[in-house]
Amino acid sequence: MRLISQIFQPVITIPKGAKIKNTEITCKSQKLLLECGLVRPTSAGLFTLLPLARRAVTKIENIIHRCLEEVGAQRITLPCLTSAKLWAASGRLDDVGPELIKVEDRHGKKFLLAPTHEEAIADLLADVGPISYKQLPFTLYQIGNKYRDEHRPKHGLLRAREFNMLDAYSVHATRTCAVDTYAKLTRAYTKIFRTLDLPACRVQAPTGEMGGTLSHEWQLPSSAGEDILAVCPSCSHTTLASETSECVKCGKETERINSIEVGHTFVLGTRYSEPLQANCVGPDSSAPLHMGCYGIGVTRLLAAILEVLSTEKSMRWPVEVAPYSAVVIGPKEGSKEWSKLNFDAVLDVARRIHDSGFRDDVLVDDRHGLTIGKRLMMADRIGYTFIIVCGRSALETPPRYELYRSAGGEAQTPRLLKIDELLTVMNERKNDIQFDYRENGVV
Repeated sequence: MRLISQIFQPVITIPKGAKIKNTEITCKSQKLLLECGLVRPTSAGLFTLLPLARRAVTKIENIIHRCLEEVGAQRITLPCLTSAKLWAASGRLDDVGPELIKVEDRHGKKFLLAPTHEEAIADLLADVGPISYKQLPFTLYQIGNKYRDEHRPKHGLLRAREFNMLDAYSVHATRTCAVDTYAKLTRAYTKIFRTLDLPACRVQAPTGEMGGTLSHEWQLPSSAGEDILAVCPSCSHTTLASETSECVKCGKETERINSIEVGHTFVLGTRYSEPLQANCVGPDSSAPLHMGCYGIGVTRLLAAILEVLSTEKSMRWPVEVAPYSAVVIGPKEGSKEWSKLNFDAVLDVARRIHDSGFRDDVLVDDRHGLTIGKRLMMADRIGYTFIIVCGRSALETPPRYELYRSAGGEAQTPRLLKIDELLTVMNERKNDIQFDYRENGVV
């Protein structure tokens, strides 16, 4: 249980009526994260994640860990630096080219800050191999920082030079097995986005420079997105937009909407295992391993969540992701309520919430010099899942507390609840936003 006065949150206060002309702020999530003190830019495309943003990212990571572990994936950590020789062997050193951030050590050996790790995984498998078919299949994954020398970073965390990303790699003896695992990981992705209450669409996509035989993007409709989807209003089939405007399923005219790519999955085949000599030993012969890869941009997803759920003035989060689930606000110092209630009573309410299932997820707003209304407005702007006010009704017998909850972009009318009722309602932890999840092009 923390006090708000202890949180490092350098809020940017904009004078009332001031006209902001910062052309570098180009989208809602970037504006909210900066002004509310969740991120701080260090240079173009590079950001410091401050405590509240870091907590939200950790919660997203925990959801991903949980869903991947459920399908048997095993967590590893690969170095951020990858030998340039591996990328030369796969042919991607020249293909990706300018987007790679390259470095050289004192011995003249060339490395790159990896944007993804297909080559590194294939090299690992070759180094410990050949792999017996009896060990297969398995999936390895990590969540860590990746690097891309964006020509024009923009939209804050939506297109940055350093970003936090899940990258997972499945390993198989046959293509059939790779496709089966691909379907299993697709279900894990579905669960991740459903847990986050996000209307993500899975659409077939070209394999591009990554290569392979099959690819899908996970797209989140948003006006800030730079991709375009073609959505059929008749049958809901969704694809990446092309020159044709007719739906391939029903022939009806499609609508075009902007979207943000938040995930990408591939069946790679032997695209990386063959040139890097990562082989599988079968009953009768040896052959290159079949691979799949799966990515989710975690920090991009953080920004995308705010783009989709937030208002222009206030952040809104899925229940599982809000930096803190609850904030408790007491009376203003010097008021009638303060003299009778005092801060110890406010802390006691926070402790009851903490002990009821919100361990280490409760804040207490101890800025007693501010009015309840001012602190309530500030809490709503951050978008805490539950805002509990110890006001006039807390002096009643039995005491009752105001419970506010923001969802779907609109603040709800507060409820007056006794402490046991309050804890019951909060522990239901039900999100008021229900989305229609559409899955297209399932393997």
